[in-house]
Amino acid sequence: MPADETALDLQVLERQEPLRTIPGRNSTKADILVYRHGTLQVALKDYRPRPWWVRLAVGRGLVARETAAYEAARGIAGVARFLGRLGPLCLATEWVDGRPLREWAGEELPGGVFEKLRATLDRLHEAGIALGDVHHRDVLVEASGRVTLVDLATAVTLGDRPGAMRSRIFRRLQLQDEISYVRLAARFSGEDPEQAVMSLGPEAAAAHARGRRLKRALKRLRGR
Repeated sequence: MPADETALDLQVLERQEPLRTIPGRNSTKADILVYRHGTLQVALKDYRPRPWWVRLAVGRGLVARETAAYEAARGIAGVARFLGRLGPLCLATEWVDGRPLREWAGEELPGGVFEKLRATLDRLHEAGIALGDVHHRDVLVEASGRVTLVDLATAVTLGDRPGAMRSRIFRRLQLQDEISYVRLAARFSGEDPEQAVMSLGPEAAAAHARGRRLKRALKRLRGR
């Protein structure tokens, strides 16, 4: 069996020096460590270095949620290949050697980037997966024009028998995906992101306004 088809083992991976390490942006974010596994490069998302309360209150839940989303998204083009959950605080995907969308600001994007992103979001929604946080850090673009979504930690997965509450949350996150998408596309096309949201209709406009108020409140609490 080829090495890149065998089950990953956390202890085996960690016998190597990582090819690269991307520290979490703050004390609640996971580190990303990249390892070689046969012909693959593996991105290990790891909450173990975080404080105990983050591991307990955040890490376990997000790893479980992200695992469920990646499992539901298996085979969907445009989503990073899932390689498994490696314990309660770690999961692995195939490393994608692309640049985050934010790093392309001021440069000409390869053709069809937003059409590909739109198609991936449509496929996810059809499969009952809503991300709720389509961020420019998590849209990876390669020079070839390949577009890959990573980081499904905030995703909600409907499953086979969703209750009324989960269905309602899914709908809200699906709408947030639409808002995030049109704002990203507008920024890169030189259009007004706020007008792009308005074009989605009053429900989207109201949801976007609520989100902006919440962000402002959180910034005030943080003293920004």
